[in-house]
Amino acid sequence: MMGTSSGSHFNDQSSMLPPRQQPRLGGGGLQTSLTLVSPDACGSPNLHERGSNYDQIRESPSESASSRETWPTADALVANKLEKEKERDNGFAEHSVVRHISNSDKLSLGDVAKERVGIIAERMQNLPDEYLDKFKNELRACLEGLGGSQQREEFLYLQKLVQSRGDLTEKTLIAAHRVQLEILVAIKTGIQAFLHPSVSLSQASLIDIFLYKRCRNIACGSGLPADDCACDLCSKKNGFCNLCMCVICNKFDFEVNTCRWVGCDVCSHWTHTDCAIRNGQIGMGPCVKNGASSAEMLFRCRACSRTSELLGWVKDVFQHCAPTWDREALIRELDYVSRIFRGSEDPRGRKLFWKCDELIDKMKSGLAEPMASRTILMFFQELEVDPSRNEDSEEAGRTISPQEAFNKIAEVVQEAVKKMEMVAEEKMRMVKKARLAVDACEQELKDKAREVASLKMERQRKKIQIDELEIIVRLKQAEADMFELKANEARREAERLQRIALAKTEKSEDDYASRYLKQRLHEAEAEKQYLFEKIKLQESSSRASQSSAGTSDPSQMMYSKIQDLLKNMYNASSKSDGPVD
Repeated sequence: MMGTSSGSHFNDQSSMLPPRQQPRLGGGGLQTSLTLVSPDACGSPNLHERGSNYDQIRESPSESASSRETWPTADALVANKLEKEKERDNGFAEHSVVRHISNSDKLSLGDVAKERVGIIAERMQNLPDEYLDKFKNELRACLEGLGGSQQREEFLYLQKLVQSRGDLTEKTLIAAHRVQLEILVAIKTGIQAFLHPSVSLSQASLIDIFLYKRCRNIACGSGLPADDCACDLCSKKNGFCNLCMCVICNKFDFEVNTCRWVGCDVCSHWTHTDCAIRNGQIGMGPCVKNGASSAEMLFRCRACSRTSELLGWVKDVFQHCAPTWDREALIRELDYVSRIFRGSEDPRGRKLFWKCDELIDKMKSGLAEPMASRTILMFFQELEVDPSRNEDSEEAGRTISPQEAFNKIAEVVQEAVKKMEMVAEEKMRMVKKARLAVDACEQELKDKAREVASLKMERQRKKIQIDELEIIVRLKQAEADMFELKANEARREAERLQRIALAKTEKSEDDYASRYLKQRLHEAEAEKQYLFEKIKLQESSSRASQSSAGTSDPSQMMYSKIQDLLKNMYNASSKSDGPVD
C-alpha cells in the first residue's frame, strides 16, 4: 500500500501500512511476491536477491508473456540444460529414443496443439520419458526465442490453435497425460516454467491455470478472482490476479521491497511504476491534510479510480528496505523515485527529486551505499519537520508571545543539536570504520608480503627441481643415444654372422653333395670292377673252349660288345672323377 489516501477521499484519510504489514487477508491469506518484507521474513534469501538484481527498464512489457515470467531462476535452467547436453554427449538420451520409437509414434508440437486430448494422451502413454523430456525441451527452446522470428511465429501459431479450441474443458483435460497438460498450459500462458523438471504442480492446479481459475504466477497460485474481488478488472479480465499482477500490463514478476510497484490504498490493486508513468496514472493532484488543501504527486488507480499519495509510500519503502539494498539496487530505486517526482510542483516533491539525482551522481562518483542510505533517510526526516514550521498562513502571520518564540527557538536549537550529535556520531563511526579498514589493509599487506616471500621460495625450489630434471633428462638422452649406437652395432654384427652362417650352410651342403656323389661313384666303380673281372673270367673260359673246339661262338661276340661298353663307361667315369678330386 502507500502512505495516505487523497483525491475524492481526502476527507476520510487514514495512515496506511506498507503492503502485507496491513492485515488484508484472513489467517490463511497467501503471501505473494508484492510485499515489503525484511530479508529474514522472505522465507528464502534468494527472493530479495532476485528483487535487487532486476535489470532496470524504462518501458513495461507487452501483454504477451515474457522471459521474466519464468520460474525457477535462470541458474536452474542453465544447470538443467548443461545436464541434458552432458547426457547427449554420453550418447544416452537420443540413442535410447531412436532405438525405441518408430516414425509413426513420434509427436510434434502441432499435434499436441490441434489433436484431440484422448488421442494424444494415449500416444504419450507409449512414449519413453527420455523422448517426452526432449519434447518439452523443444518447446522451452521455442519459448526462449533463440531461433529468431520464425520460431516466434511458430509459437504464436501454436498459441492461436490452443486458444481457439473449444474442446479443452475441465472434463476433457482430466484425461490428459501430464506432459501433454504441461505443454498445453505452457503454450497458452507462454510461461516456460511449467515445463521445468523442478516445478511440480498437481494436475488439478494445471487445469485451473489453463481455464483461468488460478493465478499463473507459480509463486502466488491464488484462486481467481483473488480475494473474491468483484471489480471490473478481476471479473472481466481472464487470468488476472490482483495480488501479484499489474493492472495495466497484466504482468507479474518476483520483485519485492521496491518502488517498481505502486499499490492502491483503497482497493489494493498493483501497478508497475513504469506503466503508471507511461499511462498518466501518476501526476499532480489536490490533497487535503489537516484541513488544508495542497497539490502534490498522486497515483490514480485504474481499477477503482481512487487516488493515493506517493511521498508517504516512497518514505515507507525506503525506511523498511533501504538498509538491506546493495549499491545497484539503491541507485535503481533512487532512479525510480526521481522519475516519479520529475514533474512535481510540490516543494517537497521537487526537493526529493533533486536529492535523488544528487545522490545518484554522488554514488556514481564513489559514495558508499550505507552513507547514501542514511542520507536519504535523514532527508525524509527533514521533510517531516518542514511542514510543522509552515502551518496555515493565518497561524504564520499572527503575532506570538516572546515566551512562545523562545520555546520554538529552543526546539529548533535542540533539534539542530540532535542532528549535529547524530552527524558527529556518524562521523565517529566512519572514523572507527576507516581505522579498522586501515588496520585490516595493513594486516592484509603483511599477509600478502608473507605469501609473496613463500611464493618466491617455492618458485626457487621449483626452479632447482626443473634444473635437476633437465640434467636427468640430458643423461637419459645420452644413455638412450649410447644404447641406440650399441643396438645398431649389435644389429650389424648379427647381420654379418647371419651372412657367415648362410655361407657355411651353403658350403656344408655342397660338401655333403660332393661326398655323397663320390661315395656313389666308388660304389659304381667297385661294381664295375666286379663285372669287369667276371667278364674277363668268362672271356678266358670262352677262349679256352674256342681253342679246344676251333669254332666261333655267338656269345663271344656278345662278350666283346659288353667289354667295349664297360671300357667306355670306365673312360667316362675317369673323366668325371677328375674335377671332383
